[in-house]
Amino acid sequence: MRRHGRVTRALVAATAAGLVILGSALPAAAAGTDPPTQGDAPTPTVTTCATLGAGTTGAAVKTIQALIGADADGDFGPQTATALKAWQTAQGIPATGVVDNATWTVMPLATASRACAQKIGGTGFTVSCAVVSQDDTGPAVAVLEAALEQPVDAEFDAATGKALVAAQQAAGLKASATTNRKTWKALKLTRTPVCTPGSTTPALPADWAQQQAVRKQVAQLAADLLQQPGTTTNKIALKAIKYGKKQIGKPYVYGGAGPKSYDCSGLQMRSYLHAGLTLPRVAADQYAGSGPTLPLDQAQAGDLLFFASDVLAPTTIYHVAMYVGGGDVLDAPHTGANVGIKQLWTTDLLPTVVRPVAGLTLPLQAGATGWSVTQLQQMLNRHGAALTVDGGFGPSTTAAVQAWQQAHDLAATGVVRLKTWLSLR
Repeated sequence: MRRHGRVTRALVAATAAGLVILGSALPAAAAGTDPPTQGDAPTPTVTTCATLGAGTTGAAVKTIQALIGADADGDFGPQTATALKAWQTAQGIPATGVVDNATWTVMPLATASRACAQKIGGTGFTVSCAVVSQDDTGPAVAVLEAALEQPVDAEFDAATGKALVAAQQAAGLKASATTNRKTWKALKLTRTPVCTPGSTTPALPADWAQQQAVRKQVAQLAADLLQQPGTTTNKIALKAIKYGKKQIGKPYVYGGAGPKSYDCSGLQMRSYLHAGLTLPRVAADQYAGSGPTLPLDQAQAGDLLFFASDVLAPTTIYHVAMYVGGGDVLDAPHTGANVGIKQLWTTDLLPTVVRPVAGLTLPLQAGATGWSVTQLQQMLNRHGAALTVDGGFGPSTTAAVQAWQQAHDLAATGVVRLKTWLSLR
């Protein structure tokens, strides 16, 4: 997944003063959240490739059609939209039928960067130019690296910045180490998804003001979060974090859930499974069914952070990461990248986090009911207990717990305390 709008302590004061909005992928007003009036709507500031939909034509469409199994005729029509929806569903992202941010994210990097650099025409695309700079990642960065004849890894590092400055100076442009329309024009990359043509701005969504308000709120919450250590003493969360960190360096593979490779939700599911908690498989389901939500500024290590194309609609969640404290997150980013720890970024970040460990109540014993018992039964079944997962701690669950305790040199009390729980993995 692309990394934009990283949170740094240098931005905290400015954010608190309302001077910056971190990571906004929507049009940004100079002040407040009121949408601009007809005729003065700003061009959206983006750090990724343009959204492509029905009516778009050109080589970029042809490349994407080949990927999704549509007739590669370079014309984005209804059949392409249908094929794209099927492909999006298979990738576990919202089936929007347009090539949006989440779609660019899950494409193989080689395909995404190639399509993002190819010509487009027609009418079905957003009008914008990618503004990328230090620490951004993703297909737009890969396009820039290729144009600058740099190694293509989709990571905007110091070497990329140095090469960009040199190219801007050679073209007689201001050396800013940040791309703009003039930079892409000098690199002969206009009329491509990385810098789309057009003099008019796209229509703002009906909920523009609400979306912008949430994104501004997220920027403030993220800045406030940096003032807290964000650590935890919860041993179950610490065990999940420890397992997750051991996966650092392993590759992102869509559908991967370990032990050799991971996708974003697979990493979080496996990490918590190692700590005795069973999470849903898909990121959006993890948001809905992994525990209570808390405000972003209260995040602690082990909490799950979510990113959505529409920050008002959790059904559009396309990425999940684990907070590990100190402004850092652990995640499996995107195709072509490895599991790692990075600074928190705010593009598409939701203002709430999920705390899986908050739903677990210990000790558990005969007569208990609810989510914690369901978690216990699921873990015992993974070890061959063959229990009915009904959330009720009855005689069969008690017997399974005692058998487990005996087999692992624990007092066979039938009561599940922390020591017994941590042995379940």
